[in-house]
Amino acid sequence: ALKVNSTGDCFVLDSARTLRYRGAVSDQFGFGYNLDEPRETYLRDAIDAVLEGEDVFYNATWAPGCLLEFEATEPKGDITWHNRVSRIVQDNCQECHRNGENGPFELMTYADVKANRTMVKRQVENRLMPPWFADPAHGDFINDRSLSDADRTALLSWIDNGCPEGDAKDAPVVKSWTKGWKIGQPDAVVGPAKAFNVPAKGTVKYQYVQVETNFDEDKWLQAMEIRPSAPQVVHHVLIFLKYPRNHPRAKEQPDDNGGLNGYFMGMVPGQGHIVFPEGMGKFLPKGATMVFQIHYTPTGEACEDKPELGMIFCKERPTHEVTTTGISNVFFNIPAGAENHEVKAIYVVRKKMRLLSLMPHMHLRGKAYKYVARLPDGTEQVLLDIPRYDFNWQLLYRYAEPKRLRAGETLRFIGWFDNSEDNPANPDPSRLVRWGPQTTDEMLLGYVEYVEVHESSADQGGAEPAVDGDSPADIPRAQRLLLTRAFEQLDSDRNGQLSYAEFARAGERFPRLQRFEARAQPVFQAADRDGNEQLDGDEFLEAGARLLERIRGN
Repeated sequence: ALKVNSTGDCFVLDSARTLRYRGAVSDQFGFGYNLDEPRETYLRDAIDAVLEGEDVFYNATWAPGCLLEFEATEPKGDITWHNRVSRIVQDNCQECHRNGENGPFELMTYADVKANRTMVKRQVENRLMPPWFADPAHGDFINDRSLSDADRTALLSWIDNGCPEGDAKDAPVVKSWTKGWKIGQPDAVVGPAKAFNVPAKGTVKYQYVQVETNFDEDKWLQAMEIRPSAPQVVHHVLIFLKYPRNHPRAKEQPDDNGGLNGYFMGMVPGQGHIVFPEGMGKFLPKGATMVFQIHYTPTGEACEDKPELGMIFCKERPTHEVTTTGISNVFFNIPAGAENHEVKAIYVVRKKMRLLSLMPHMHLRGKAYKYVARLPDGTEQVLLDIPRYDFNWQLLYRYAEPKRLRAGETLRFIGWFDNSEDNPANPDPSRLVRWGPQTTDEMLLGYVEYVEVHESSADQGGAEPAVDGDSPADIPRAQRLLLTRAFEQLDSDRNGQLSYAEFARAGERFPRLQRFEARAQPVFQAADRDGNEQLDGDEFLEAGARLLERIRGN
């Protein structure tokens, strides 16, 4: 008679056997979130109220847990497991929901799916599974996991109709899943020397482990794969590189800064390997040190994890070097209780490039985001739109056809944050939130993977203009990052252009520049190459670089 809905349902009855409360123990745990401490203790408060003879404040709440179904439906309908649904599950679910992967239960057989049908229905109905959050109106992605409307309708109809099994003669060939390395046998495998003990519960700080590569020559990588030994507790792994000080390309090393300037390789559930197209590869310098950043999320059972990176080397030097960089803004304040706080970051394209993939990074208050390209004529193009961000699924979105961007164009990464009580994952709605490394802090960091298009490329579409020593292309990476952030702060009307009034306010925003304000006018005029009395991102970098040189000269 109680009609239990989930494994998390609790019930409080008084001495007259009247139901006074049903629902969750507290709000500490739920689908997609895990708070350190509960904000509401529903069950305890209900028990206390009944014992004190008082009214229960919350009579009912939703109880997270595995959904239960007690009334079996007689199987019926033309859609069966063998003639349709098994194919849908093979193509869209079994990559993760099989032995040794990170799915919470297996979906390899008819019995598996039928036993978990209520959870499958809930996740598919709410478009939480398969995990894919991109608005289909913007971008065609080769790793699109979303169910087609036809497959989604068929799967839900099959569950509602009692999960008929059908005739085994209609079954597809059982899909053979790769055991071991998905990229094939690696040429080399590296990783931490010791396993990490992941506790059963609680918050685990990011782990940073340095691993020496010890290669006696530079390497170019055709394929990579990160394999945790306990994938069920791994939220993500990012690998950064430290170049040897005496390496010829040491000055090119991106300062990891927690990943602000990009990463070497990354892994999230269901996306742990990459094979680059022919002619492309990532550079691994001789003697480099790899820094493994590992984020663990306890699942209720203690375990050990020891991740490894497998690498396949290019047979010859590739024609295009793959680079991953970050678009970030660390200067923001999210007010307490804010429901839709907007933060922007900007990246100025230095040379013609092909954009290969995008991967955002926000934390528990992340709500939505967009990547937007601003073209030289002022028009904008949405490259990726995620109207519903989920911290648990920080997916990489890889283009089926690389996007082409030209020098002088800008990329904007725009994020919205929910710091209100309506966000169940919010650890503290009363707190002013700033940039920080832990999940209780926040980040606005949009990764961009690309290859530069060189003069010799057949599809260049016009020669790149020659540049002199003062050009933005020659600005050191750290200085370019500093100036890019400054552009974002000075652009008060957010139009991607700086007027002289905005440019001259650099002295107000950056105290070290105050005594150089008199030099702003000639620097501005020299950088305004098209004479429109506005500086775009490209022109500002040139102006900023020249101004910094003048400051150093004093």
